[in-house]
Amino acid sequence: MIYIQIPRDDNAEGFLALARSGISVLCLPDDTYAVTSEHLKILRQKRIPFKKLERVRLPQPSRPHNDKI
Repeated sequence: MIYIQIPRDDNAEGFLALARSGISVLCLPDDTYAVTSEHLKILRQKRIPFKKLERVRLPQPSRPHNDKI
């Protein structure tokens, strides 16, 4: 997976392009996505700006509200 960040002003259009591709995409906080090289081609074709990220802090899963589950 390649981690990218799409600028806030282009995020809605970028997200729709990624979602419509038919290829799984992982959405993370702060307009960040885990994508494939195919996604990058789509974003470039549509001229949607993005920045490749070297390091990404993945969110930690939260505990259930009821620990007895």
